[in-house]
Amino acid sequence: MRLPRPAPAPVLATVLAMLLSTVLVAVAEPAAAGRAGHAGGPPSGPVRLIVDTDFGQWWDDVAALAVLHTAASTGRVQILGVMSDVDNPWNAAGLDALNTWYGRPDIPIGVPSGAAAVDQAYSRLLAERYPHAGRPVDAVALYRRLLRSQPDHSVTILSIGALTNLAQLARTDAALIARKVARTVIMGGEYPAASAPEWNFGLDLPATRQVVATWPTPAVYDGFEIGAQVFAGNRVCATHPAGSPVRAVFDLLYHCGTSQTDGTWDPTAAYYAVAGTGRVYTLAGAGGHNTVAADGTNAWVPGERGQRYLVTTDAARLTDAIDALIDRAPRA
Repeated sequence: MRLPRPAPAPVLATVLAMLLSTVLVAVAEPAAAGRAGHAGGPPSGPVRLIVDTDFGQWWDDVAALAVLHTAASTGRVQILGVMSDVDNPWNAAGLDALNTWYGRPDIPIGVPSGAAAVDQAYSRLLAERYPHAGRPVDAVALYRRLLRSQPDHSVTILSIGALTNLAQLARTDAALIARKVARTVIMGGEYPAASAPEWNFGLDLPATRQVVATWPTPAVYDGFEIGAQVFAGNRVCATHPAGSPVRAVFDLLYHCGTSQTDGTWDPTAAYYAVAGTGRVYTLAGAGGHNTVAADGTNAWVPGERGQRYLVTTDAARLTDAIDALIDRAPRA
């Protein structure tokens, strides 16, 4: 996510189809270096993905999950589990409701312990309006169960919120992370240096500093500056049916017919996690690593630690690619 911000036309089907086709070609790009955590493309098979999100606060967490569900429907992603990383009593049910609407009610939901308490903006709406099973489990326990069940060096973790769960998991079983996780994509910070503390990093600053300093597998950071250039989601009210939870959230925060101009953060990290750099990113930061100061600001400093950060090469193309995935509602 990002610094706190104030709350907040039909598209031809053929245009959407063309955009989605372009996106899927990008998603299908083979990895440039096998198991390497910094290959330009994703693994050649489906990305085995665990999502860690501060769901319930802003639109872009819902949009990121929409991106991932559409990619899963093409066979490019297997969503192993979704974790809430903030203390919001409606999040588990809201996440389950969204997954259920996309036809994946069996995705397990993890909930944190000792996480930052946040106000919900739409989780309760989703929980009360849409079907869900609502059987959450402890996030760290779920992480360990999911990782143990996967091949070595095969899992991608996508962090689009607080780093609370990842810090607790690393303190509990760092060896398991090193054995099972191929790469970790983290939306947080600003690169190469932050002008102010970024939202996700500030949600649990001690956890952020721990993960950034000691995480045992390759990490790619997606910074505030990327999402500030991307304004996705503005076609949802035209492309999603009236009963869509994605549309309901957008309408609640922005009102249908009103374009969002705040930015789009979490879907940019989700897109990289499933599609690689494609023609929209480059990986920067070789020979250096991320650091986070006591005030929450971060900076890239010399010293190789298996970390990189994303740089946007074409924000307009990235916006179109994200929109093509968000706009694809599941078939009834």
